[in-house]
Amino acid sequence: MSNYANAIKHCKNLETVHRAAGNGGRGRRDAETSINRGSIVMTVAAWQAFVQDLAKALRDATFTELGDVADQPLLAAAMKQWRSDFDSAMERFSTPDADQVISLMKRAGFNPRASWSWQQQGGQGSGPVQVEPQHVADVIGMWLRIRHDVAHGHATVHALPILTAVRDPKASAKLRADPTLRLTDAIDCRNFFTSVVRVTAEAAAEYVGQPSPEWEEPSRLRLGLHPSQAKKPPKA
Repeated sequence: MSNYANAIKHCKNLETVHRAAGNGGRGRRDAETSINRGSIVMTVAAWQAFVQDLAKALRDATFTELGDVADQPLLAAAMKQWRSDFDSAMERFSTPDADQVISLMKRAGFNPRASWSWQQQGGQGSGPVQVEPQHVADVIGMWLRIRHDVAHGHATVHALPILTAVRDPKASAKLRADPTLRLTDAIDCRNFFTSVVRVTAEAAAEYVGQPSPEWEEPSRLRLGLHPSQAKKPPKA
């Protein structure tokens, strides 16, 4: 988990740079928008790296539990092939959406989906709401759609409900249809993936019989929007 924590610090640094670059003026600020784009790309990259690191840990835990099988040639050969297939799957892993993450983890018998659930505040004047695994899966897909737009150099990004401008009732129809990436979006992205990393890591630790990870700065679990607004994003 330390690798993820180290990577996400750079995203926090970009947020600090954004605040320093802001001049408080009106209009579209390209420099700050670029910083937000970079932060979102880095956050998704940190999520992908976390999944790969966790997959390796699950692989190694499997062999540790199995022990020495040198005197069992059939089992040793089967496990050698399993490791080869597992490592090949990790090398091919490049799109960290919910389905691909679950598919990779299940190769070691671990399905993280059930852990993607928590309660969060529903907004001003409303009580707590339940975040379900499908909400998390859909929001992962939406952030990957935004990452795709940015990484491919698209001038605009999809108008998805995870973005502040799309949910902002005070925003113009034009801005909601063609949203810029705000600092709040970069922060929402980081908070969301950190939440998923946290619950996934804790569930994985329990699965292999290890103590729950300790977090330097434990924060509230956040989907980033009301669960009722989560829906599957358009395909890339």
